[in-house]
Amino acid sequence: MNPSPPWKEAFHALNQSIAILTADGTVVYINRTWANRARLFGLAPLWDRPGNNLLDYLRSHKHRLKYEAAQELLEHVPLVLDGAIPIYAAELYMAVPQGDHWFLAEVTPYGEEGQSPQGLVVTCTDITRLKEQIRKMEHDLSHIRTLRGLLPICAVCKKIKDEQDLWSTIEAYLIKHTHAEFTHDICPDCIRTLYPKYAAFLDLPPEGEQ
Repeated sequence: MNPSPPWKEAFHALNQSIAILTADGTVVYINRTWANRARLFGLAPLWDRPGNNLLDYLRSHKHRLKYEAAQELLEHVPLVLDGAIPIYAAELYMAVPQGDHWFLAEVTPYGEEGQSPQGLVVTCTDITRLKEQIRKMEHDLSHIRTLRGLLPICAVCKKIKDEQDLWSTIEAYLIKHTHAEFTHDICPDCIRTLYPKYAAFLDLPPEGEQ
């Protein structure tokens, strides 16, 4: 018996799910990652058996992909085979008991150069962690409040008028519109004005310089 060519182990070891299809969508070969994920997400046996037609499966509406995403993929497969586009890539969402998952699906043709494609290579890369990180970043950004433009401020009491034409202290306004927090102290000028008997302490040199 001839040993398996070295590329096969590398092919099966990839973290990407890979399926090789004929031009009509019949599954010719899959790697272990494709088979394992098909079982994990309850897509076996119709998704991962050589001889089954993957495109027919997507047309059957029995899969767990969003209908619009499946339809778009099916519409682009002929364009890839005809050479109208070199590759089709799309993000696919799948709701499964293990939790929501996102995949980057890519469809590329294969065959002899200069000839019509013999079939398709479909790869699915799990991008769930990336999508979660993006969602977290968007959530964090939505909570970052910034101040822009001209702020109406009272020339006498220094209150600020907000978007609802309500006047509030600078402190209250900043708490509402930023993530700043305040701790209270008294500046040297106010100490000299309000507590002159303690003002002498302000003129003492810092410790270590005496």
